[in-house]
Amino acid sequence: MFYAHRTDRPDKSDWQLLRDHLRRVAELSGSFADAFGAREWGEAVGLLHDLGKYSAAFQKRLEGSSERVDHSTAGAQVLATRWRGPLGRLAAYVVAGHHAGLPDFGTEAGEESCLARRLTKPVEPFDAGFSEIAVPPPPTQIPIQPGISPGLQFSMFVRMLFSCLVDADSLDTEAFCDPERAAVRASRPSGHAAIAGLLEKYEAYMRERFSHIRFDIDRLRRELLQECLEQADDRPGLWTLTMPTGSGKTLTSLGFALRHAAANGLARIIYVIPYTSIIEQTAAVFRDIFGADHVLEHHSNLREERDESDEGPADLRMRLAEENWDAPIVVTTNVQFFESLFSNRRSKCRKLHNIARSVVILDEAQMLNGGYYRPCLYALEELVRNYRCSVVLCTATQPKIAGLLPESVRARELTRDVDKRYDQFRRVRVESLGRKTLEDVARLLIRHEQALCIVNTRNRARLLYEKLLDLAGERGFGSMFHLSARMCAEHRSRRIAEIRRLLDEGKPCLVVSTQLIEAGVDVDFPVVYRELAGLDSIAQAAGRCNRNGRLPTATAYVFEPDKGLPPGWFSLTASVALNVLERHADDPLSPKAVSDYFEELFAYQTAGVRDRLDEKGILDMLAERAREAAFPFERVSREFRLIETEAKPVLIPFDRTACEAIDALRSGVYSRRLLRRLQPYVVQIYSKEFEAFRESGELEPCPADIWVLRRPERWYDDALGLKPFSPDDASADVLEA
Repeated sequence: MFYAHRTDRPDKSDWQLLRDHLRRVAELSGSFADAFGAREWGEAVGLLHDLGKYSAAFQKRLEGSSERVDHSTAGAQVLATRWRGPLGRLAAYVVAGHHAGLPDFGTEAGEESCLARRLTKPVEPFDAGFSEIAVPPPPTQIPIQPGISPGLQFSMFVRMLFSCLVDADSLDTEAFCDPERAAVRASRPSGHAAIAGLLEKYEAYMRERFSHIRFDIDRLRRELLQECLEQADDRPGLWTLTMPTGSGKTLTSLGFALRHAAANGLARIIYVIPYTSIIEQTAAVFRDIFGADHVLEHHSNLREERDESDEGPADLRMRLAEENWDAPIVVTTNVQFFESLFSNRRSKCRKLHNIARSVVILDEAQMLNGGYYRPCLYALEELVRNYRCSVVLCTATQPKIAGLLPESVRARELTRDVDKRYDQFRRVRVESLGRKTLEDVARLLIRHEQALCIVNTRNRARLLYEKLLDLAGERGFGSMFHLSARMCAEHRSRRIAEIRRLLDEGKPCLVVSTQLIEAGVDVDFPVVYRELAGLDSIAQAAGRCNRNGRLPTATAYVFEPDKGLPPGWFSLTASVALNVLERHADDPLSPKAVSDYFEELFAYQTAGVRDRLDEKGILDMLAERAREAAFPFERVSREFRLIETEAKPVLIPFDRTACEAIDALRSGVYSRRLLRRLQPYVVQIYSKEFEAFRESGELEPCPADIWVLRRPERWYDDALGLKPFSPDDASADVLEA
């Protein structure tokens, strides 16, 4: 008898038979792969993934031997030998990597972990397995329609197949080892069956929302919503949704996605957002509409180690859904979404097969533009081409697609007349002020009763706020505010609520903020000042000015920093924006101006030999030996990092709730519920400053590698948030994005 998993019973009467495990995993993996036409592939890798467990050495290990046994290579060797050529090699990656991660192909003389070497290494005899299972015949084809980049296409197919296998393997193992947990997982709503009920809830919510029209702009928002919903029955594909700031694109795109999914048999909505600062509020809106059981918010500034003892069924269901995104609505980050698509790791790839047959909405899609834009865009197009997805690029400033994708790939625009809608929602003019010192800007701001100023770095926000206070004297108390990510989310939320109250009551309110206020924060100022940045950022800033159209006209002023711009990508986007501001001085946010901005930016990025739309050469890595199906999975996973400099979370004992949760953490509790309570009290700082705080003894270590600010009375300011460790520390002067 051969076994896959054991229990504590020495007579083996309730151990899991290996043949049963392999057949169940094959069935599950095949059903997952059927979503993209690869059922026979999924069944084959599922049936052979643990073939090495038929060895005597592995069975002895189950009985208590400490000898390590490689049980993943045997099935890979059989697939590579029996299927031959590219077909066998693609499947071999999946089986060989189903525990340690997808390997690089490498060479036979290369690293021990590479596939080329593993396909020739000696393994423990496993021939006994062929008496219980039969090797399936090779598939007749790879179910992929030819597209832009064969290297990207075939490597994504391997990752998708890998996802099917590791999720099926995990689920069947969980069903045997922890049936109670598996039952909780099975009880949650998921799949297309849940979409119809969510659509009904959404429609009821929107009827109530538009039952009382407060402003003329609300009527236009309702009109635009209806216009987009009318196209939702169309076939899946690549879409753009170009809606002016303040026109309600979040709820409009959600409504389109739900109706589109219901009409086309799609399984879930995946909402991808660039900023962690707005994910929580977006997810909170969705939970208000649909209930917590239907909305997975997948991001975390804290490690995912948890004690499950105090979790209720709903907590556990959502935590389990994080593992494979088996939820009808997922709200996540650009980093989580795209780094998973290019990852080789089991944990990150496990969810990928559940992206198939989904509606993927890229909120603030212009944020993709940069050094990873081409591989990200190609990956999105591949999801549409071969994985039955619809992708919606949702923004007020649509990035350039034409010229990057083949002419045969056309994105359909949901807003029928972009120019008309821009004119209807135009509530603000943009005026350039030239170079200004922070002292100059403070003197301009102090003339207003209500105004918002957005600057590019945390340090400049702090300095401008301090200059404003110096000018204001006693007037500043209670009417002047600073916002940046040096403040924890709970602190910012309270300040924003206070700001909204003062604005609604017509009372004095001057705000200095970094760009965190530009996306997803619904505030309405009569005047806005914006430090020079990319045109998309300027448009977002202008969206905080006269947002509800209560004034006949309003102005957003753009000023250049007197000390120049931060280097690199940011400097390029700001320089191009300056050119557009000069050429389109009459209306620099018009659709034509935005088109010119991205056209010029595209010209800079693609000039010369180096492709600045793919800075790391990800596509070249995948294409180099694609004909041999020799892919560098591990290398690509290592190189594809949307955020190069990792920030570290510090917990702030900001209020009683935070202090009580931190006390629980100190006692060894780190459940999902506790981490959710602590999430609003995190400030992210970069490594250099983090080490300075830690080495000085100002951070307290807690379980799960979480650090707490030891003396908040010394280091955390009620107006400014976490103080820089040194006023001269360069880490304080970083771009907020």
